[in-house]
Amino acid sequence: MITKSTLYKYIFLIAHSCYGQFFYTESNNYNVLKYSENNSYGLGTNQPKAWNSYLEAKSVNYKRPHHFGLFINYRNNSNSNIIQEKSDLIGNGLLTNYRFNYKKFEVTNSIFFTYDHNEAKRGFVRTIKNVTLYTNQAYFKYTNSLDSLNISFKLGRDFLIEGYGNSAKLFFSDYSRPFDQVTINANYKKIYSKISAISLDDVNDYERYLYMHSFSFRNKWIDFSIGEAIISSNINESIDIKYLNPFNFWSWENIGSTTNGLNAILFSGMNFKINPLLNLYCEILVDDINFHQKNAFYLNKYAYLVGFKFISFPFKTSLFWIEGSNVLNQVYQSYDPSHTFTHRGYPIGHNLGNDFINYRMHYSQILKYKINKFFIDYSYLIKGQNSLETFFENPWENNKGEFDVNYKHPGFPTPPLNFFYEFNFGLELRLKDYTYLILSLENNNYVKNNLSSKIRLRFWTYLNIKNE
Repeated sequence: MITKSTLYKYIFLIAHSCYGQFFYTESNNYNVLKYSENNSYGLGTNQPKAWNSYLEAKSVNYKRPHHFGLFINYRNNSNSNIIQEKSDLIGNGLLTNYRFNYKKFEVTNSIFFTYDHNEAKRGFVRTIKNVTLYTNQAYFKYTNSLDSLNISFKLGRDFLIEGYGNSAKLFFSDYSRPFDQVTINANYKKIYSKISAISLDDVNDYERYLYMHSFSFRNKWIDFSIGEAIISSNINESIDIKYLNPFNFWSWENIGSTTNGLNAILFSGMNFKINPLLNLYCEILVDDINFHQKNAFYLNKYAYLVGFKFISFPFKTSLFWIEGSNVLNQVYQSYDPSHTFTHRGYPIGHNLGNDFINYRMHYSQILKYKINKFFIDYSYLIKGQNSLETFFENPWENNKGEFDVNYKHPGFPTPPLNFFYEFNFGLELRLKDYTYLILSLENNNYVKNNLSSKIRLRFWTYLNIKNE
């Protein structure tokens, strides 16, 4: 068995001797236009060159073996639940970015520096003379090909993203801090597979490991995935290889019970291209399935997300998408708090946690000259009284642990309900290469009959220090 202390020694070597992936210059609403596996744009030959130009302008050039850059980020405070930019996922400060590419090897690292430890909540480590710093990403990656079989191996700290949503993803999102992980990707023709073992932060002195395996089928018009994730925890917990078996789904052995030291969830999703410009997508996640009690549908713990994305509508340089998501109470949770799907206090899946219904709309228009883009975002959130911080309970059981057939479930989300409205619009200004100023007006109604407005300012710049 590999203990957590042993694993951390390897992660420490990677994190402080090597260097990692950087993605904060990319726009959050446009990352779905790019295939992350091969770093090529998926817009199609019939789509406007403006989108390719827009995406390429924000992409860092890694063509030479050595690259070193600095990312400087500033934004004022916001109460918005809408994540508009990748830079919203990190605080105010400076982020280093080093990458070394040599044939089939890649070594990358980024370290975050800030003047205020409150800006480093996703990864606070230490403060030295009023400067707080932590290693944000740091990994080693090796890729190889054998005929039609492509394999990559990654060791270190990096994001793990699985899903099709624009505003959020149910399975694995980029909302939490990057994971310390071992990940293997394999691709044979149109079949893709991924296996990951992840070390999470400790909860109540319990060491936690997260295991994930997924399969995908992709062709020109459809991308379909199925996957499973398992959190296992205990005092002095160690990596258990059996959870990495991609052909064994532990969720079926975990049905109706989360008291055996693990919590397993199933995921499935699909993205369907009706044409090169219009995509329909959906995701569904199941945390527990009720087969053992009749007339008790509320025992099922599931989440779903549905949306569509229209490129070049209504104008050639437009992007328009609508998305709805519903995550029931107790999804991502179990009886044991150490089994909750969070990392360093942040949700691993949907950024809003659970016990909510959310409807999202986004429209943006690429413009010319200094005004690079105009955008509008709308969100309608119905939030219940429970959340990931709420302790897992079974009110449908009596004090003997028996099912109460007379129990009346209050419904989902958990009443009394809170209703939140947000309407944001703004402009993105490209001041020069890799330098952007984003001005927006945020309008939200978080308190009944009380509309508040606030001017939001974001600024980031990326400095290419070394490319050789």
